[in-house]
Amino acid sequence: MKLHEIQPAPGSHHARKRVGRGPGSGHGKTSTRGQKGQGARTSFNLPKTFEGGQTRLTMRTPKLRGFHNKWRKRFAVLNLTRLNRFEDGAEVRPESLLEAGIIKDVGAGIKVLGTGDLNRRLTIHAHRFSVEARRKIEAAGGIATVIEVPPPIREKTKRAKNQPKPARPAPADKAEAAEKPEAAEKPATKAQAADSVAEAPARAARKDKQKPAGEKAQPAATASSPTDSPKPQKGKKKG
Repeated sequence: MKLHEIQPAPGSHHARKRVGRGPGSGHGKTSTRGQKGQGARTSFNLPKTFEGGQTRLTMRTPKLRGFHNKWRKRFAVLNLTRLNRFEDGAEVRPESLLEAGIIKDVGAGIKVLGTGDLNRRLTIHAHRFSVEARRKIEAAGGIATVIEVPPPIREKTKRAKNQPKPARPAPADKAEAAEKPEAAEKPATKAQAADSVAEAPARAARKDKQKPAGEKAQPAATASSPTDSPKPQKGKKKG
């Protein structure tokens, strides 16, 4: 094969579109621009992401200002190939990993992954192990020990709006008054009851004097009457 015989793969290159050559060119009379409008002008230049005026996809996608999970747990990832520097039969703990400079920060915990081969028999203490990492550690004669982490202590959250308020205990004074209703309402003495019966006719006489002469005086209601006398009708009904 010579240099001038090299050709691109079939279908990878297309002929350049030549517009303005009349209706017989295959691109129409208006050179694929259509009739009047923004797209038919010479200075027509819209971005490829333009979607007719609605918010385009590049603006709708979340960026740095988007959602960030503040409760996300970041683990220190550790591959098995980096543990071959320890001596055979050694115990690998988070403190020894920090001293050796294998990890910089423990974070939410250490997770051991199964990338690479382990040639040492080690007792590894970590917070999480992948299935492949545990298999390779046990195949090399080592032990994978999981470090148990207690759950975090969180402050009590506020009461939800749909939950009822807890019942408050009643004060001591109100509780005593509710227990003894008879003590709160004392009955009137015999002397007070006799005075009220004696004053009833005098009050009725004073009311009769204040009424005009046209109205008839009604007998005063005594304390012994079971029901009150009916009230006089004011005004006359029009026939």
